[in-house]
Amino acid sequence: MKPSPWRRLLPLLKLLATVGLIGLLWYQGKLDFSTLMLISSSPGTILLVIGASMIGYSLVAVRWVLLLHSQHIPLPFAWGHRVTYLGLYCNLVLPGGGMAGDALRLAHAIRAAPTHRLEALLSLFVDRAVGLYAMLLIAMLAIFVNPHLVMGIGPLQLMAVAVIAAVFGIPLSVLIFYLLVNRVRETPWFVRFLQSGRVGRLTGRLVEIIRLYHHAWPRLLLALGITLVCQMLLLWALVLVANGLSMGTLTPGEYTFATPWAWIANFLPLTPGGIGVGEAAFDQVCRWIETTPSGAPYGTIFLVFRLLTMLGTFPGLVIFFFSRKEVQEAIGQRDPA
Repeated sequence: MKPSPWRRLLPLLKLLATVGLIGLLWYQGKLDFSTLMLISSSPGTILLVIGASMIGYSLVAVRWVLLLHSQHIPLPFAWGHRVTYLGLYCNLVLPGGGMAGDALRLAHAIRAAPTHRLEALLSLFVDRAVGLYAMLLIAMLAIFVNPHLVMGIGPLQLMAVAVIAAVFGIPLSVLIFYLLVNRVRETPWFVRFLQSGRVGRLTGRLVEIIRLYHHAWPRLLLALGITLVCQMLLLWALVLVANGLSMGTLTPGEYTFATPWAWIANFLPLTPGGIGVGEAAFDQVCRWIETTPSGAPYGTIFLVFRLLTMLGTFPGLVIFFFSRKEVQEAIGQRDPA
């Protein structure tokens, strides 16, 4: 089946949205491109941030391989690093953003374990879900450590309530869903429902994830712990960037409060890789929590951090150079049913 015109047009629309959003942030004084060169006077900071991002990417690779191992797909960690770095680089250079990288990871996993197609596909869903849940946990911890930053700011209070509800509500909802499915999964009406419509197919995917992972909770907890270490490392790297740019009046603790919200916003599939969205969210939260308004272009901090972490995908460029044919085959790979 040929892709619809809308799907072909979507990457272009996202690119236009990125350009427009970056231009709007610059016009509003939330980005200052003249300050980008300030970080060049701190080569030590640049190297530390790139190094931290590479360690973080390696942790992401370890997390995914552990999830594959939990499904009896014993692929080596060296393989996971190679494919993860290749996927990260493809996210930057190929249309489709994160979907391009995930398609590539899926194709390599299926090629390496052709009898575990469904398990390979669902490992990507779980990998993304663990990453998002860790971001919510980090945001909740930031609220508990800095409750005074939320007080008196209506939008932040609503966001805090939503994050805390999600952190506790997601595992509770999964448990309730698991118990309900166990009661009705053999009934004829539920079997028909799983085969009808998008909601039914999505429910079927969730049922398969629970079926495959309900005995693998120790690996899931380990994957969550690895993700938290990764994100703490990247929080430290962002504070290094903020200190290097020396703008505004916020403290390192306040930057660590603002960053998780930008990461969560970055997850929204509005632009490739969330470019512009994360910067806007980071700038807004920083302005909310300032004691004295400074008018500093806080979005610049997140943009510089993003650019430096992109440099951390350099190994993926080397792998991409020697694997272009594999990449073309991977992007054309269809999801298994």
